[in-house]
Amino acid sequence: MRVKLSENIKKFRKERKMTQEQLAEAMGVSVSAVYKWESNQSTPEINLILEMADLFNTSTDVLLGYEWRNNNAASALDRIVTLTREKEYEEATTEAEKALKSYPNNFDIVYQCALLYLELGEDAEHRELNNRAIELLNHACELIAQNQDNTVSEVSIRTQMAKAHLLLHNTESALRILKKYNVCGVNNAMIGMVLGDYLHDADEAEKYLGKAFAAFADDINSIMVGYANVFFQRKNYDAVIECFRWLRTVLRGTQPQSELTWFDKYDCVILETISECYCFKGEFEKARTYLKEAVTKAVRYDLAAPGEVCDMKFFTTLNIEKQPNYDLYGKTAMDCLTRRMQPEDEGIPQLWKLWLEVKQEVLANETV
Repeated sequence: MRVKLSENIKKFRKERKMTQEQLAEAMGVSVSAVYKWESNQSTPEINLILEMADLFNTSTDVLLGYEWRNNNAASALDRIVTLTREKEYEEATTEAEKALKSYPNNFDIVYQCALLYLELGEDAEHRELNNRAIELLNHACELIAQNQDNTVSEVSIRTQMAKAHLLLHNTESALRILKKYNVCGVNNAMIGMVLGDYLHDADEAEKYLGKAFAAFADDINSIMVGYANVFFQRKNYDAVIECFRWLRTVLRGTQPQSELTWFDKYDCVILETISECYCFKGEFEKARTYLKEAVTKAVRYDLAAPGEVCDMKFFTTLNIEKQPNYDLYGKTAMDCLTRRMQPEDEGIPQLWKLWLEVKQEVLANETV
């Protein structure tokens, strides 16, 4: 049973717009007694609890804050999750140990308790808490067949275990786990961090970090394009524009605009998409500006001499060999733009008109 008497006395008193002095007078006690009740320094006698329940026109159960608990695994799990989220760690650990005694082979209970101890170990840096987390995580792996959460797998659990080992300065154990369960390179970034930061193995760290960074570039592109499509469906065109502006800044980095890179082929598509959004907003001059920049860049890219299109400096600094395959959008930058355009009856009439005007204008300037 969980009792919230002190909180409820204060709550009911305030709901009835009573002062502590007025409640003290009604109960025949001193003001300091009421203060101690509400600050949980003392508990009123049973007869006074009954009188207060009558005074507040409620039941003693409600005044006490009695919460009925189903003693099953689901309710125990819910209590542990709630208490952990509310950072009521002392009560959470009490509940966790009780649940582990009652349900020692319940995957959800074991795994959630492990996460609780892992969180406590990270905050307090207590060795025993991290060891307890490792013990429970290992047991959770033995019970993985019960797992119904598709965001949790043995790989993710082992990764949590590696983090606990790092907190215990068991670097070799952590690295061994991360490498063993590095499915599809999911742990590349963490392996690289451990190698570089903990073991000072720069060459080996660079191999893993390079793979992780290349995956990050792909992921961040997919994430922002996905967000842009979400906002586009909601007709929030300003948000779409911000998504693509942010993506341009991140992918291009600090590379000077005067230099052509392999990213500029894709940048033509981004610029066209921003132009499209401005058309939907009815801001046709801005749409024209971005579309002209896209066409101009496409022409420049396609006419570039061999070797004029350089690597991204930041990627080169990081020794990243993989480059995004922007050929998927078209063999040339102009192909990429052309594929984005639609005839007047299918797309945006204003954009189609701008496309024809801008393309003719840019191409005419190139032939002069």
